[in-house]
Amino acid sequence: MAALPQKLENGGSSSKFNPPKEANTRATSHRNLFRDDRDRPFTAQWQGARRNTMKSLRFYRELLVNRKLLDKLSQEHGNSSESGRNWGLKVHMRAAKVVESSDKYWVNTGKQIGPISGINVGDEFYWRGELIIVGLHRDFQRGIDYMKLVNGKTLATSIVDSGRYENVEGVSSDMMVYCGEGENPNFSCGRKPKDQKLARGNLALKNSMDEKMPVRVIRRAYNDGVEYGCDYKFVYGGLYLVTEYWKEKGKFGTDVYKFLLRKCE
Repeated sequence: MAALPQKLENGGSSSKFNPPKEANTRATSHRNLFRDDRDRPFTAQWQGARRNTMKSLRFYRELLVNRKLLDKLSQEHGNSSESGRNWGLKVHMRAAKVVESSDKYWVNTGKQIGPISGINVGDEFYWRGELIIVGLHRDFQRGIDYMKLVNGKTLATSIVDSGRYENVEGVSSDMMVYCGEGENPNFSCGRKPKDQKLARGNLALKNSMDEKMPVRVIRRAYNDGVEYGCDYKFVYGGLYLVTEYWKEKGKFGTDVYKFLLRKCE
């Protein structure tokens, strides 16, 4: 790999990093990713989890089409109907809550690091709510999802390239640069850009690098067929390791954190 700028603490760097275009893009090895046979691909337990996952997705998609059923089940589970701002988002949030409230359809509960039982690299999903109910990424809006350990340290579980803020720089199929999270400017509302901080999701990605723990990567892509009324889809890209991070000035002149991730073999 090309030489990195002077490093910050534990692997960060102080100026812009120019990733190599060709050299050393081989996937990074990471062992002991699977806790037990339930998470190992194509075992009987894994196949069972995949069948349950498909049932959950079908149920979720049915709720989005059948609003009467959604309203009925929402009331049974104590969820109010949506109105006002972000109406579409609230519909998806309510449908996801109904799925998660049903013992029959709830799979891969809670946040976890590493592979998700029943999910293949290359699997496609059509809303953020689907990522939540299958356990890939359990946050409706943030690009970085993370969890807190018993020792108080946070580790990243997954990242989503939504395509909204140009926060991903593709280097190769096995390597990517991801821009950290922060308050995005909205000049029409008078919201000015601010420096990103090494906190929350950004800190979780840095901690994952320190602990050499894998992060799930999901990319948003254009959907040619406009399936399920959605012209985009989310594709699961697999497990990556954060290997470097640095801080640089963004296009608005504010501090931005960036993270280099390499795909696990």
